[in-house]
Amino acid sequence: MRFSSLSIGVKLITQESIAALKNQLDIVEVVSHYIEVKKMGASFKSCCPFHQEKTPSFVLNANKGYFHCFGCGISGDAIKFVMDYEKLNYIEALEKLAQFYNITLEYTDKIKKSDDFKILNFMNDYYQNMLNPEVESYIKKRGITPETKMRFELGYAPNNYEIMAHLQRNFINLQDALNVGILGAEVENGAKRYYARLTQRLTFPIRSSQNKIIGFGGRTLGNHPAKYINSPQTKLFNKSQVLYGYPQAKDSIYRLNEIIITEGYLDVIMLHQAGFTNAVATLGTALTHGHLPLLAKGNPKIFLAFDGDNAGMNAAFKAATLLSLANKEGGVVLFDNGLDPADMVKNGEIEILKNLFSAPIPLIDYVLNTILSQFDLKNAVQKDTCLKESLAFLHQLSPVIQEEYKSWLAQRLNLPSHLIKVQSTQKFQNPAIQDSFPADIASTQESFYGLAEKIIIKSILEDMSLLDFVLNYLEPQMFHSQTLAYQKLLQGELESSPLIGILLDSKIKAQTKENLKQQIIMILYRYYDEQRKLLLQNSSLSLREKSFLLRKYQKYLEDLKKGDLALYESVGTF
Repeated sequence: MRFSSLSIGVKLITQESIAALKNQLDIVEVVSHYIEVKKMGASFKSCCPFHQEKTPSFVLNANKGYFHCFGCGISGDAIKFVMDYEKLNYIEALEKLAQFYNITLEYTDKIKKSDDFKILNFMNDYYQNMLNPEVESYIKKRGITPETKMRFELGYAPNNYEIMAHLQRNFINLQDALNVGILGAEVENGAKRYYARLTQRLTFPIRSSQNKIIGFGGRTLGNHPAKYINSPQTKLFNKSQVLYGYPQAKDSIYRLNEIIITEGYLDVIMLHQAGFTNAVATLGTALTHGHLPLLAKGNPKIFLAFDGDNAGMNAAFKAATLLSLANKEGGVVLFDNGLDPADMVKNGEIEILKNLFSAPIPLIDYVLNTILSQFDLKNAVQKDTCLKESLAFLHQLSPVIQEEYKSWLAQRLNLPSHLIKVQSTQKFQNPAIQDSFPADIASTQESFYGLAEKIIIKSILEDMSLLDFVLNYLEPQMFHSQTLAYQKLLQGELESSPLIGILLDSKIKAQTKENLKQQIIMILYRYYDEQRKLLLQNSSLSLREKSFLLRKYQKYLEDLKKGDLALYESVGTF
């Protein structure tokens, strides 16, 4: 039997409505919203997001609208991809895609479905209509022309009571307005009270890469301690995946093959006004891994244009590290003397801006220079620590890049080049997916253990509740290639370059507590097997003492081989 509609509780989505949505779906566009895909010949490819792999075997067929992974066998259409990627049911995936394409789904029971985009567009029109002479004077004072004001749709959010009255006059459901971030809510005496999130603020509509309004930013024009605020996280708006001004900059980004990332709304607006129409901004957050799929579109060079204060330099360091490890090309431009791009445009310093953007500090140079600046290189101990931290970053890059920076680093540290050791990328099997513990683990390649160490660290980074469990067994000295990263983890320096590199490494799959036991056993086996070998060379112990300890080590190693995870009980005296 064929049904003419699909039930959602008491509501029914018509098959005609679903068919209309499917006709609009572009498999490449949908998948590109979540992961980075690249055109290879007549198809598009990527590493499969549903299993771990190094060589892309996830293929998109744009003509047929299907995806298929030749590695794990998963396949389907755009709806199936959204269901599997976001862990949604069929109905939820339909509604997600309908919002994505701004399509209204029809329901047979005639219950009106909230249209989130319509509410946001409605409020954007309202904010623009609320511009008054005082706000217009402020906009003009900032150097913004009327044409730029219109292009970026600047508006004004008035007092709370005015906004609430406007919503109620137009019969806007307050819960729907809450769901898209226009309103906030609090409970007073058991009753929910709604209030406007943006009041007495200059408003900036935030648009997705598909040019749909998904939220708002606001700059206070009063005395509010928070100068800028954004819409809260909603089902439409995730500030860690969005770049302000991207729709306006998109054409220039593709044409110039370059993108400028700044720190604020006004920086973007004024740079566009000055002709730098490839400028965008993060939304009050650091550049994140979630931004990378958007930055991968067209694979442009990425220039970070940040303030020259401590906060700006730290943000530039984190962003440059992220981009370097993601194999992106570009550089860093810092603005000194308390100025920012918006100030420079207002002051007419366009030529200076052009010169700055034409000679940025390369991303990798900036990361290494920042690491070096944190140490007293006249102190041998600090120089040694600096070298280790620099190499921890470099070793996450390709062998070619490591080789290129070998002499660079040696020169700046005033060290012979042979001390700057590069690491070649080796192919190895992921121990996280092996079926059994290796029979002769001591003979396994070092890279095998290095990956196990990274798996342990990444698992903790993604679930900090695992830290106490791992600390029961593993001390920093038990790690080899990832000692520094493990120390950074224990010190809480979660945004250091070694840890960011592990988070971005697609070869590494975080494990559950149960599956993590195998990785811990591997590290324990190597460490105590090394201790056993050192004991054989120890001449200070008597034969009886040495024999006792050797038997103890051997028994513990045998237990580990059987898969028994236990603490080694040390013996202080005999």
